[in-house]
Amino acid sequence: MRSDYINILAKIVRIGLFLIPPVALIIGGNIFGKILLPGVGDLFFPFITGKGFYFRIVIEIIFALWVIIALFDHRFRPRLTPVMWAYGATIAVLALSTFFGENPYRSFWSNYERMEGFVSHLHLFAFFLIITSMFKSVTDWKKFFFVSFGISLFTSFYAYLQALGLLRVYQSSERVDATFGNSAYLAIYIIFHLFLALYFFLKEENRAIRYVLGALILFEFPVVFLTATRGAILGLIGGIVLLSLLYLFLSSNRTYRKLAFGAIGLVLVFIGTFWLFRDSSFVRHNYILQRFSSLSFSEQTTKSRFTIWEMSFRGFKEHPILGWGLENYSIVFNKYYEPELWPQEPWFDRAHNVFFDWLIAGGVLGLMAYLSIFVTALYMLWKTKDRVLGIVFLSLFVVYFFHNIFVFDNLISYLMFFSVLGFIHFRYIDISKSQNIDTPVVLSKNISYTFSALAVIMLPVFLYFVGVKPIQGSSALITTLKHISENGGQTDLILSDFDKAISYRTLGITETREQLFAYANNVFNSTLSTVEKEKVFLKTASEMQKQIKEQPKEARGYTFLASLYSSAGRFEEALEIANKAHELSPKKQQMFFLKADIYIKKGDVKTGLGLLEEAYNLDPNFGDAARNYAMALILDGRNERAEEVIERMFGKGNPPVEKQIWSAYAQVGNFAKARDILIVAVKRDPENANLRLTLASMYLNLGNRAKAVSEIQKIIEFQSSFKEQGDYLIKEIRAGRNP
Repeated sequence: MRSDYINILAKIVRIGLFLIPPVALIIGGNIFGKILLPGVGDLFFPFITGKGFYFRIVIEIIFALWVIIALFDHRFRPRLTPVMWAYGATIAVLALSTFFGENPYRSFWSNYERMEGFVSHLHLFAFFLIITSMFKSVTDWKKFFFVSFGISLFTSFYAYLQALGLLRVYQSSERVDATFGNSAYLAIYIIFHLFLALYFFLKEENRAIRYVLGALILFEFPVVFLTATRGAILGLIGGIVLLSLLYLFLSSNRTYRKLAFGAIGLVLVFIGTFWLFRDSSFVRHNYILQRFSSLSFSEQTTKSRFTIWEMSFRGFKEHPILGWGLENYSIVFNKYYEPELWPQEPWFDRAHNVFFDWLIAGGVLGLMAYLSIFVTALYMLWKTKDRVLGIVFLSLFVVYFFHNIFVFDNLISYLMFFSVLGFIHFRYIDISKSQNIDTPVVLSKNISYTFSALAVIMLPVFLYFVGVKPIQGSSALITTLKHISENGGQTDLILSDFDKAISYRTLGITETREQLFAYANNVFNSTLSTVEKEKVFLKTASEMQKQIKEQPKEARGYTFLASLYSSAGRFEEALEIANKAHELSPKKQQMFFLKADIYIKKGDVKTGLGLLEEAYNLDPNFGDAARNYAMALILDGRNERAEEVIERMFGKGNPPVEKQIWSAYAQVGNFAKARDILIVAVKRDPENANLRLTLASMYLNLGNRAKAVSEIQKIIEFQSSFKEQGDYLIKEIRAGRNP
């Protein structure tokens, strides 16, 4: 191939690399998503999928072009360095763990919520190969990182607007998350840019650029604290101390040593002041400071983390060499679930710890390969003999690693990490003058043209199956959900929508089926005809059966199918499936609840009560377990024991006001007790028409028609649309009838 053609392709690939940093701005369906992903509308899990699809598409295009360039010009081929070998070994181990893991399909493709899996690791590795092969000068790298600084500046500005209440915060009302939808993701993204900006600030000779970088650091530094991500903030504070200590002992620049000493002093003053005033009203009323003041080994989140890590270790011992495969942590979580985790969400898919996530995903080989990336990177930093590079990036790695002890990586943090590794790779080759450590392989023109043609042919295949098709599946699901909200009663339309979304059979098929299950639940509780309900049931049951066949060790699918059968009154089938779910997660209270509900619905209160008592005894502090157990006790006529359970959990004279308790009393004919609970419920939610109407029915059952009429009149007062129905009910009650 002619050199001018190679140069043109090289320019295109470099431009493509500069299109990577804007991935941080994309939310599926937002203005950046529409610009960078033209023709793509709203997406399911928009903060994750928009970024993931965009990254994959860009990488696939520039990777194909890079392959062609590298085949004809050895200057653009990867140079083998220790970190390159370590990263390659990590990919090899992940390939083995994916193939031999519990669910190779899910390990490879992941899902909409995470968009990771082996396919994403392949794209990240391709990114690393391309950027280390194409960027040949400090100027190339500076331009790339300065583009990234511009993007991070925008996200920081976005975060400040959220903090001021001018833009919506997505994760919570307090913790800013910018365009990431997750505060922890934003925190580590900004931390990478703080250290990168500091490095270029210290190396830059142009005073104007130094001012810009200094201003960037000062502007973005508070954003990390606004995320209230404790692991990231503690890591950042520790990183500042480490960086300062390294400068104190290793730097000969007196100004920098003074600044380092001052930074350590400021950190100590900050920590001391916080400790002295940790119980003050100012700290208690500041959400960020309050999160840190409550941090202790006895705090619920901390205790839960230790429990989850202990569960993860037991899972690792079951598959110690290659682990369970990527994206299979949920199997471990359910199998080794401990009852004291009830305050947490019931379905974890990450260990929230870098060690255990890698042990589960890739076993001891996976963890060793991953850690070897850090070891080789530190070795290369030392070999460069660039003190600024070594001090700043060593401190960055410590912060990053500490952060990942409590959370997990995502596409953006991986991108930042491998960009930094790429720069270290470049500096190692550049400073050590080891460009010729590997002898270029001379390829014949026939081989070069053959593989170039193959790259061109395979590009549209990958673009379709990895990008376009999953996007279509996600868009189809969004369309389905919109139709449900607008035309939920048109079952033929909705089921046709689900058929279309499922037909793509992409990484989002699990989420699609679960949304179908949610729709079926709504249909069962609606006024639609029996024929329509049966139609929805048959479709949903068919898809959930496929789900458990494809994922036979996943408890989640079994619980959905069992609940579906139970709602349809097919109790024996429901019990069979629920028992399987319980086998897969023997200590999870939800499994006891599910089986007990089925037994009670089929009229076997005694067996249901026994199951709920077991769930209650696993941890009596679990409110749902106490409510369910009390409900079953009431249905079994053991009111005294029910009152003991309720009083222990909720306090004397403070009964739970959920439907299951008062409806249980009403079901056994204790209308007076049901009335008393409903009175409390109505006081807490005085404009809840359904509660007042139910209270009126209790009064009616007790023969107090005047009170029943009074409750209906109160509904009419705050809900005028109820007047016609209310007047009819009042007329019937006053006529001595029970409408």
